[in-house]
Amino acid sequence: MEDQSRAQAVATLYQIVSGMKTSQALHVAAKLNVADHLSQKPMRAAELAIATGTDPAALHRLMRALCAIGVFAESSGGEFSLNPAAEMLRSDVPSSFRAAVLFLVGDVRWRCWADLLGAVRAGVGGAKGALGMELFEFYAEHPEESEIHDQAMRALSSAQIGAVLEAFDFAQAGTVVDVGGGTGELLAAILAANPSLRGVLFDLPHVVAQATGVLTDHGVIDRAQVVGGSFFENVPAGGNTYLMKTVIHDWDDARSMTILRNCRKAMTSGDRLLVIDRQLPELGQPGTPGHFLPDLEMLVMSDGGRERTREEFAKLLADTAFTLAKTVSTKSPLSIFEAHPI
Repeated sequence: MEDQSRAQAVATLYQIVSGMKTSQALHVAAKLNVADHLSQKPMRAAELAIATGTDPAALHRLMRALCAIGVFAESSGGEFSLNPAAEMLRSDVPSSFRAAVLFLVGDVRWRCWADLLGAVRAGVGGAKGALGMELFEFYAEHPEESEIHDQAMRALSSAQIGAVLEAFDFAQAGTVVDVGGGTGELLAAILAANPSLRGVLFDLPHVVAQATGVLTDHGVIDRAQVVGGSFFENVPAGGNTYLMKTVIHDWDDARSMTILRNCRKAMTSGDRLLVIDRQLPELGQPGTPGHFLPDLEMLVMSDGGRERTREEFAKLLADTAFTLAKTVSTKSPLSIFEAHPI
């Protein structure tokens, strides 16, 4: 290998391993609410340290590193201020990304990713070993982490929801049943954009308990019904369009098929099912980590969850009395798999 090629290879590897450092620096800034403090005015490290309860010298080092990677800005006079990336770390801006940072690189994720080697050796991972219980059980028992999860899902979903609405025409969807719909952002957006539709939001009781405000804020509460329950037991009947956004990827094939069969039981022959999830390419090509790193996330965070190819989705659907009618791409990482009951 030539010296220049060797140097480029080393630089590529170094950039990858540095991801741990940059993500943790960002996490600390989000945890300390640095962006909220700087939204009041630019500050030098000493003043910002008083506001955040930190050591001035150490905070100064953190802020310089963050400025160097494009988050926050430092003036020639030593004052730190917000830039466009840092603005999105403020907790009070629309679609704030602060909760997503706390969620994606916080303690829960850190502990689970630490055992990636074990997951690769065993073929299964999951949060149980790191957290002592399955992830959704953990959230049910730790409301503060559950709230971070819900806020993060809202931040991560905001751009995805717009892309879904742009890619798919819901005008004739009738009654939309959002299975595993969380706190209702997607259903609320669909109903708001289509005044003739009605909707049913279905998820675990402690999750949908937070949905009323979302549906009210979108002005659709009078056209929406909120139902608590488990999609492993049943799914509300009476809908025309059933949808699941980023639900199936949480589960192995056996439990995914249980969810799909329960949907099928609730549906009639004229209904349709929309599975909204990532479509994994058949091959791992350079420049496509955005497809395959989320698949590793499912390996370490879930008990059998995974991203799937189109063919894998088609098989799951066929095995649960659906036929895959079409696949619709969106401007987000998600695709829409439209299936019809057989």
